[in-house]
Amino acid sequence: MKNALGVSLGITALVWTYLALNVIPGVLVWAGFIAWGAYFTVGKDALTKTISATIFGAVMAAIAVGIVALLDDYLAVGIAAPIAVGLTVYGLTAFDKLNNVPANVFGYAATFGFLLMGTGFYDALGMEGANLIALDLANPIIVTSLSFVLGSVFGLISEKVAGMLK
Repeated sequence: MKNALGVSLGITALVWTYLALNVIPGVLVWAGFIAWGAYFTVGKDALTKTISATIFGAVMAAIAVGIVALLDDYLAVGIAAPIAVGLTVYGLTAFDKLNNVPANVFGYAATFGFLLMGTGFYDALGMEGANLIALDLANPIIVTSLSFVLGSVFGLISEKVAGMLK
């Protein structure tokens, strides 16, 4: 088939979107697609590397929020967030075993996007980090991580289906 990957992506995207919107509670269609795209940037052994890298990015985003919460009362307005982001983005490259920078950044950015949807950065901090330690779907790290895992799996599935269609 001339465009096996395109056909495979279309079919699996249909299934993923249906499941994410109707069957699997709490997952984010768009975050799954981000991990899915990351899957194709990773290369060999993409599934485990993509999952670990995107989740690592999500955890680093949560750490950034925690740093802001700790520093915000002690620094001039608008300084804590850039410091926290600078430190944690550096951290995305600091561990050899998790040094998949594109997927790390995708997980980081998607998690920040989810944390800040509809609010400004400092409004998101008003929760005082309570949701970041919840062990349910109120926790943005759990929601994005679950979405990343499933999106990565759909990346693998779409790759395998494309191989069968060739």
